[in-house]
Amino acid sequence: MKYAKAGALCASLLILLTLSGCGMKQMAPSGEGKSYTVTDATGKEVVIPAKPKRILGNSASIDTMLLSVVTPDKLMAATEADRDPNISYIANETKDIPLTVPLTGLSMEVVTEAKPDLIVASTYTDGKELDLYRNLGIPVVVIDGPRSIDQVKEDVRIIATAVDEKERGNQVISQMDKTLSEIQSRLSKETGKKPVVYLVSQMTRYGGPGSMFNELLTAARIDNAITLAGGVNGQATSPELIIKTDPDMLFVSTDRTSDTTGAAKYRDDFLSNPAIASMRAARHIVPVEDRYIYSASQNCVWAIKGLANAAYGPIFDMSGEGQIKGY
Repeated sequence: MKYAKAGALCASLLILLTLSGCGMKQMAPSGEGKSYTVTDATGKEVVIPAKPKRILGNSASIDTMLLSVVTPDKLMAATEADRDPNISYIANETKDIPLTVPLTGLSMEVVTEAKPDLIVASTYTDGKELDLYRNLGIPVVVIDGPRSIDQVKEDVRIIATAVDEKERGNQVISQMDKTLSEIQSRLSKETGKKPVVYLVSQMTRYGGPGSMFNELLTAARIDNAITLAGGVNGQATSPELIIKTDPDMLFVSTDRTSDTTGAAKYRDDFLSNPAIASMRAARHIVPVEDRYIYSASQNCVWAIKGLANAAYGPIFDMSGEGQIKGY
């Protein structure tokens, strides 16, 4: 995998050099208005020459946050996950966007075809990849790969500033805060023992303290078995430790036909382990939508409600669930 990534970067560099030689180095600006500066999550001050009209994000969560403050005609490409109505809040808005961002992330081919005047990427993105885009003259704004609700809010602020739509960003955050207050008010009525949950995920190092999922569980008044086992995000937790914590239930991803990652097979193999099958929690397996488990956008407030409903029963009305927007 490491060599493949290096090879991809080398290929991108070759394309960059070719484009530069053809006099195509400077892609931006294509927007309108005066230039302005935004400070991104890394502390870098990024000059935006004009209000962006051709924007690229490099993940589904970034696209979701972008479309909370700009209209779909400003987004030049969409990820495969964006278009999947089973996991996305923006499937309808992105269905007619012609370019697709591969599962591996932005490619130089997509960038050169899209001719963006702004790229929004996360701190998980390889710095060399971002430098390639900067060397094409494209403003690159980096946001945190969020691990908390506060980081999501800050990401929305940065994105809204980058696209010159600060008020729309404020509206999104205001809606989040209102919903969070409603959630806290309802959950304060639950005075019994917190349910203990273990997430069965093929991302075996995901879900512990330091992850967005753990943050969402905490907000939903649910205890994380990984935390009780002494685990942290980025560290695999052994079945023996999980058994020792004796969780009340197991959260598993809801089956979906669009899944191509083998998540269902991993789940079935995990649950067939005799030691796991003998657990009390194995008799309380709860399917949960992936858009809740892996939520990392402003719509995380819906994820909190969804996770709470999975653990407590239908205590929250989800009939209004949808993309949170500031316009």
